[in-house]
Amino acid sequence: MNAYSDMAQYINSNKEFHWGDWYFKDHVMPPDFDYKAHKKELSPYFQERDFKVSMMFADYYSQLNGIRSDRYISMDVYYFYVLPALNRFDFINAYLDKNIYTELFPNVKQPQSVVKNMNGHYSHCGEEIQLLDAVSLIQQYGKEMIIKPTVDTCNGDGVAQIQDLGTDELVALLKQYGHNFIVQEKVKQHPDIQRLNPTSLNSMRLFSYRKLDGTYEFLYPYSFIRYGNKGAIKDNVSQGGAMCRVGADGTVDDRAYRFKSMKVTSLAEETGVENLVIPHFDKVVETLLGMHKRLPYFDLVGWDMTVTADGEPLFIEFNLQPSIEGPQIQAGPMFAEHLDEVIERARQAECSKVQSLKKVFPNDSVFYLHAQ
Repeated sequence: MNAYSDMAQYINSNKEFHWGDWYFKDHVMPPDFDYKAHKKELSPYFQERDFKVSMMFADYYSQLNGIRSDRYISMDVYYFYVLPALNRFDFINAYLDKNIYTELFPNVKQPQSVVKNMNGHYSHCGEEIQLLDAVSLIQQYGKEMIIKPTVDTCNGDGVAQIQDLGTDELVALLKQYGHNFIVQEKVKQHPDIQRLNPTSLNSMRLFSYRKLDGTYEFLYPYSFIRYGNKGAIKDNVSQGGAMCRVGADGTVDDRAYRFKSMKVTSLAEETGVENLVIPHFDKVVETLLGMHKRLPYFDLVGWDMTVTADGEPLFIEFNLQPSIEGPQIQAGPMFAEHLDEVIERARQAECSKVQSLKKVFPNDSVFYLHAQ
């Protein structure tokens, strides 16, 4: 393996390369990991494909999962080249509002909406209402509810439970959320899944990929379930929660991983849950593959799903820029046997960090391979 050189010519720039290292160290890597040990070594796999990727990533991931490979994708290559090659970044904003999920997927079970707010306008069951009407509906609903932002949000930010609020308190809360949020009935998940942590919605992150030949693939090696810390209502790994891999048959692995930690813990020891199998996992997969067909502009989708108390798949939300740090921690290099195709698509993508962040591209060459 060669040490990288500033003189070498690669598709990703030196600034992007260093951004990818910084992002990983800031968001995922624990302070006790020796990132310098292999930082200046380059991945032969990516070098052959004109990308500069540090073996630091492979060193980190393999120490956790035991899967040694030079095919681990760096943050800059993924976010600035792979994702824009797979998903129409210029269309993503049109799909960001979680309030439109019932229109996108009308036949898929979702959390029951009580009140929606879209661009400052309140609605209930498709009919526009006023603020005090929304307050009255929430107070009369009679079941546990949560409130969450629906635009420009991630990692569970802003998710809160609504409990026994008076009129003035509720008005103040809704005004605090301002524009673009939803009040939903709190999900009653399957008791087997709820045992992981009774206070949080313990959702699965699942991935589907539409190949160049138009077929849809469920990327099962990268499925995992998340659970929050004791007393938490969020299951997000970036906020301290843990994640466990889910096998193709729904079997949950006992190994529990967290960001910012080199320690792999035991699900059974942490939660008392052993030999967990996700109920009706095959129906969950069938459901998300059907939903992907309704998203023609996006070839990679991250799905957040769970299973209800009566065994039905429940769709929570989708992510059009899903992170791959968690999947690679647990299951090795992302995309498995599809990686060659994905990286070739990325090589054709004329984009950069600035264009990716702004979702602006100079021409349609980023979608070149779709026309072949």
